[in-house]
Amino acid sequence: MEHVYENFSAADFLTDDAFVHHQLDPTPESTEFWHRWLTQHPHRQKEHQQAVDIVDAIRLGLTAYAQTQIPEETIRQLLIRIQHTNAQPPLAQTAIRSLGWMRWAAAATIFLALGIGFWWQTKQRPSVYEQQLAKLPDTFTEKINTSQQVQTIQLPDQSVVSLAPDSRIGYPTNFGQQNRIVYLSGEATFSVTRNSGKPFLVHANEVVTKVVGTRFTVRAFAQENRVQVQVQSGQVSVYRNEPASASSVRQKGVMLLPNQQVVFNRETAQFDKMLVDAPTLVPAPTRQKKTPSFVYNDTPIPQVLQELQEAYGIEIRYNKEALADCQLNSSMTNESFEQKLTIVCATVGATYEIIDGQVIINGGNCQPQ
Repeated sequence: MEHVYENFSAADFLTDDAFVHHQLDPTPESTEFWHRWLTQHPHRQKEHQQAVDIVDAIRLGLTAYAQTQIPEETIRQLLIRIQHTNAQPPLAQTAIRSLGWMRWAAAATIFLALGIGFWWQTKQRPSVYEQQLAKLPDTFTEKINTSQQVQTIQLPDQSVVSLAPDSRIGYPTNFGQQNRIVYLSGEATFSVTRNSGKPFLVHANEVVTKVVGTRFTVRAFAQENRVQVQVQSGQVSVYRNEPASASSVRQKGVMLLPNQQVVFNRETAQFDKMLVDAPTLVPAPTRQKKTPSFVYNDTPIPQVLQELQEAYGIEIRYNKEALADCQLNSSMTNESFEQKLTIVCATVGATYEIIDGQVIINGGNCQPQ
């Protein structure tokens, strides 16, 4: 019977009793059969795996729906439809199966007949990105990265977009003439040409990032429940994309500086501001001074912290009176930002924590030299 599956699609597997029985209640014999079949038919592994994934998704999602929404008689009728499709023995021979199987079969049939399976819902429903482009009054340009490498795109205003794989951007054909608005699905890093008269806006799912001239990264895939914005240089404001209220007061957002990021939870509509995982030195044009060597010999701790703050663009708060007379003897040329903080805090017996994208140093003291 193995030849029966030679040209099966994922949908065909889902309506095959032998396949479904193996997924729900595998036996040594069925495990051996499917292992041998997949070995002999490697070109059908993709379709087989798709069917396996759909079974798992339906068991997690549509089963619960079937238990609460589908009448028993409807379940039985759906099961008959499955059996009729497969030309299997009549319902009487299958009635002894557990109600769980019957409900799963109903859910599978709904998936096949209506295309509203839990696993496919996000793919069938237009994404926020697609809805945004559909509302544009004029024509638009769209760039899609179907490769496995980051793609570089230059916008009409000379801003540069580094578009990640499986990502896309869209923007009005008249981009830059009246405003600079880009729509993103996926992940991209933007190096924005400065133009104070025309702020640069990136719409990504429910979030808008507004800048004048800076470099930042936005991650907003349709299937993910969060939107992430990271800033490498400059300053950006991030806020939820909502219609203007009658009072014309913009809803609260978040201001980000270099090495800061914010994560927007799409389910709770909450912003969470923090430092990026690995802060880097702020690009030279943003700094007023050259990068310090991070080599210190009897250097006052307040001076060390000031240099760290300026080099990384991260605000550092501490008790200036308690640490005024403390000094540091250390070479921290190759250490990361957090390692540098750890060395400084260990020197004065303090600890630090990161709150709202800032460093807070707690405690610490020293005797005058």
